[in-house]
Amino acid sequence: MLTDAKAPYDSRANKITFNLTPEMVREIFAERPAVHRAYLNLVPNKMTDMDFWTKFCRAVYLQREKSINAIAAEAAEDEELALFLKCDDIIASEIQQKIRHVDPTLNMEADQGDDYTHLPDHGIARDGSKETAESHNEQYRRTLLQELNRHAAVVLEGAAVDEEQLKDTQTVAEALARSRQANKEADGNANKEMLSRRSQMMEIEDLQPPKDLPLAALFIKDPRDYFDSQQASALKSPRDTLSGTEPLNLNLSSEEAYHSLRHSISQVKTMGLMDPVVTPEVALKVFSVLTHNISSTKYHLGKNPTESVLDRLPAPIKAELLHHWISIQELLRHYWSSYPITTTYLYAKVTRLKDAMSKIDSQLQEMKESVQSDLRHQLTLLIRPMQQALEAAMQHYDADLQKRLAKSGERPNGHA
Repeated sequence: MLTDAKAPYDSRANKITFNLTPEMVREIFAERPAVHRAYLNLVPNKMTDMDFWTKFCRAVYLQREKSINAIAAEAAEDEELALFLKCDDIIASEIQQKIRHVDPTLNMEADQGDDYTHLPDHGIARDGSKETAESHNEQYRRTLLQELNRHAAVVLEGAAVDEEQLKDTQTVAEALARSRQANKEADGNANKEMLSRRSQMMEIEDLQPPKDLPLAALFIKDPRDYFDSQQASALKSPRDTLSGTEPLNLNLSSEEAYHSLRHSISQVKTMGLMDPVVTPEVALKVFSVLTHNISSTKYHLGKNPTESVLDRLPAPIKAELLHHWISIQELLRHYWSSYPITTTYLYAKVTRLKDAMSKIDSQLQEMKESVQSDLRHQLTLLIRPMQQALEAAMQHYDADLQKRLAKSGERPNGHA
C-alpha cells in the first residue's frame, strides 16, 4: 500500500518523492474509488497527471504525519486537496448496499455497545496514536481498521489484471471504470431478482381473508319476531339443540389468540376484576325464563301452530305490551351506558331513568292484574323477563348508591 511505502526524503529541497508504478496506481484506484472518480473528472481537463498525483501524495503525507485538525485546516484552503482527505463516499454507499442484502434480523451494530471503541476519546485511531477530533472534522478521520477492511475487500474480489491495462495511468483508470460498470449492472440484475422474490412472498392485502369478524348488532325492532322465533326451539329437546349447534369459526390464528389472551390478562392485572353488572344467579334465571318458559308456552297450549302468545292477547293489551317492551329497551340502553357515574350530570340522568323504570314496572304489574284469568299466565310469562331486567337495573342502582355513600360518609338521602 502507498501509505506504508518508505519514500525518499530530500533534506536540501525539503520534499519527499513517491515513485508510482501502474500496479500501484491500479491498487490506489481499486481501494479508493473516490480517487479514481476524481482522476477521471480532473485529468487532463482541469489539471495535469503530475499535479493530480502531487496533491494525492501530499494528502497521503498529511494523513500519516498530521493531526485531524491540521488536515481539516489544509482541506479548507485547497478544495482539490480536500477530495483526497475526506472519507470515501463511494465506499460508504457500497457498504449501505451490502447491508440491504443482509438478513435484517442480523444486526451487527447491536454488538457495538459491548465496547468503548466507538465512543470519543476511546480506542486507537491510527498507528497507535490516540486523538480527539471535533465533530465537524470527523469526515477527515481515517482509521487503520478502515483501510485494512477495504484492502481485504479488494483482495477478496480477485479481479484478473491484464498486462495491456498497465501501460499508463489513463489506461488503468479507463479499464477499471469499465470493470466497475459491468459489476454495477450485475448487481442491478441481482437486485431485480431479489425484489421479484420478495414481491412473490409478500402478502397482497386484497387477497387475504378479512381479519375483522362479522358482527351482527343485537337490535330487536319488533318483539314479535323474537317471541315467534322462540316457538320453533321449544319443539326440540335440549339434547337436540346442543347437538345441532355448530361451533363458531372465529378464523383466529394462534398468534392472534395468544396476544388477545395476554392483553386480557394484562388488563385484569392492571385494573382488577370489576363488579359484574348482573349477578350470575339473576342472569341464569332470566335466561331460563326466556329460553324455556316463553318458548314452551305455545308448545304446551297445543293450539293453532301459526298463532303466537301475543296474538291471543286483546289488541289494547298487546299494543301496550309492545310499547312497554320498546321503552324498556331504550331505558336500559341509556341506563347501562351511563355507568360508571363520574359526573353530577350522569348521576341525575341515572336517577331519572331509574324513576321511569319504576313507573313502567308498576304499570306492568297493573296490566298483569287487569287481564282475564285464562290469559294471566301467558301474560305473566311475557312480562316476567321485562320485570327481572328492570329489577336487576334497580338493584345495581341501590348497590352502587350504597357503595358511594360508604366512601363519602354521607347520609342515605344525600348525594355521594
